[in-house]
Amino acid sequence: MLRFWRNPEFVRHVRAELRPARAMTLLVVALFVCALIWLSCWSFEQSELERARNRAQQFNRAPWAARVQLLEQTGSQNTWLLFFQWIFALQAGLLTLWSLFACAQSVAAERDRKTWDFQRTTSLTPSEMLVGKLLGEPVLTYFLLVCLLPLTAIAGLLGGISIGHLSGACLLVLGGAMFLGLCGLLLSTLLETRSRGMGMLGALTVYFLAAGTVGLADSAFPGAAAFSPLSGILRLYRPNESAFLRPPTLFGLSLPWLALSLLLWMTFGFWIVLMLVRNLKRDYDEIRPLSRWQAVGCAAFLNFVMYALFNPARGGGWNSKALVGLMLGVNGAILFVMGLATLSTPERLRVWWQERAAGGATVFSEDGLPWPWLAVSAVTAYALLVWGALAWDHALPAETKSLEMAAGQLLVLLVFITRDVLFLQWCKLTRMSRPILKGLLYLCLYYATTGVLAALFGRESERAGLQVLYLFTPVGAANPQGEGLRYPAAFYIGIALAVGLIAAIIAAIGARVTRTLRAVAAGD
Repeated sequence: MLRFWRNPEFVRHVRAELRPARAMTLLVVALFVCALIWLSCWSFEQSELERARNRAQQFNRAPWAARVQLLEQTGSQNTWLLFFQWIFALQAGLLTLWSLFACAQSVAAERDRKTWDFQRTTSLTPSEMLVGKLLGEPVLTYFLLVCLLPLTAIAGLLGGISIGHLSGACLLVLGGAMFLGLCGLLLSTLLETRSRGMGMLGALTVYFLAAGTVGLADSAFPGAAAFSPLSGILRLYRPNESAFLRPPTLFGLSLPWLALSLLLWMTFGFWIVLMLVRNLKRDYDEIRPLSRWQAVGCAAFLNFVMYALFNPARGGGWNSKALVGLMLGVNGAILFVMGLATLSTPERLRVWWQERAAGGATVFSEDGLPWPWLAVSAVTAYALLVWGALAWDHALPAETKSLEMAAGQLLVLLVFITRDVLFLQWCKLTRMSRPILKGLLYLCLYYATTGVLAALFGRESERAGLQVLYLFTPVGAANPQGEGLRYPAAFYIGIALAVGLIAAIIAAIGARVTRTLRAVAAGD
């Protein structure tokens, strides 16, 4: 794996992308563009110098004379610094964006060309396929940047950038490109459609989400901004900006932007690599990103990272209750995504159902229904919530009442999320094409309808609108109107309805599985 240049998949991409005529043409064009950029930077600095001279002659003031002298002394360095900033920004944007786009099209393009099945049946291991595609898909961009690296380094050194900052920036861009490439490969693997447009749209969404985390540098989660390569790169452009003067923190300990970015990319990249290695050579219907225990571990890891990146000294207005409320919302999203990642395929679910009927399988099975694992994840999340509240007790005194309420609120979230996940599991057993996508659309329609009904009833009274939300959605978990166990009756009725629907969906799943097994037995 380390000798990637001998990887057959990587060699295939090199031969296809780096044909001599194509590579040399691209390099000549890139050098020509660099020359134009340097001339533009030189022209800009000369214009600034000429304007300062005209002002000095016109107003005959000492500040303008001093500015002229300063520009004459630093004009060459400023030109090279401006040139470096332009070409480095273009190279960083091109490498990260193209690495994501190329990898996001990788599997989808093979499916479109109907060559994916041939690749999956080769002797290449999933790890070799992963390395070959991750480095091979954007190989043309890597070639271009390697060729331009000496010019970039010379421009940075002449512009006053130290070797340490220059090396760190290059490492940051490379690490960001690799991480985004992994995200693109996972996206391409999980997308069922062969349309490249959907892959590009998903890749663009991922890119803006990753780049947009730079805005969290001044929030209570400053370390989350390290997900974006811009957090480290912008320090070369805006070294005096307040958001980047203060380093990010991990459990309150300050770390350099480069170190935390690489740490986050490596840890999150580990989970993505695990998902890809598990599923690259599987049929699409057999894809399951993580095993059940791995999904529980991933959910716990995400909670741990949130507490690690939290810094109550920044952002203002934080208390124990606000932290608990935020983590409840985060865990709601984590539980739902985990439920999606652990849905059983119809074939495996039928086998499990048959074995369970014979007494050979338990509810805690890799191929069973996902609800027990959601419960395990919820219990783990609550344990980490208590741990996180105690870990930050020195800054945010933990409130026992908030933790007690959080247990009930997390239980409500678990009930409604279990209902929705089991509905998606039932959709997988039907004959619908793309059952998960259609099931998600049905859920969106359900919640949209509930919102409209709540708005209509809310016109009569706010209480009536809230009761509709309590009956059919987990809103009560986010905003319970009461203390202890004294909540509105609609709150408890809604939970009872959700539990009844869970039982009904499980019965419907069992009936469909049993009917299919009987049909198979009759056919035999």
